[in-house]
Amino acid sequence: MNEDQTTGQRPDSVVWIDERHAILAQLNPAGEISTVEIRRLQQPEGRYLGHVVHAIAGHEHVMVVGPQPMRLALERRFVAVGHRPDRLVAAQPSRRVAAEKLVEGLERFAA
Repeated sequence: MNEDQTTGQRPDSVVWIDERHAILAQLNPAGEISTVEIRRLQQPEGRYLGHVVHAIAGHEHVMVVGPQPMRLALERRFVAVGHRPDRLVAAQPSRRVAAEKLVEGLERFAA
């Protein structure tokens, strides 16, 4: 996972989110990366976002990528619950595209 150019923070969790599912790539204390998928299924948006926020709540620095409406909704929910906007790591557009491609590759591998 790359360091954010604007804040100098390195994310310990990167989340790809869209209308169907979220894929979390997480760095554990041993330095290993694991992935978790949260499927929306028939859940209302608020409950779905709540599950994703719960899954990333223990991480110090989180980067969110994906289509803007869901990405923005997750970022807002994360800040509303944790009251810590400083824990969000912004991705530059070029890094966001690279992260999206990485998660898409993980998604194909997991299928």
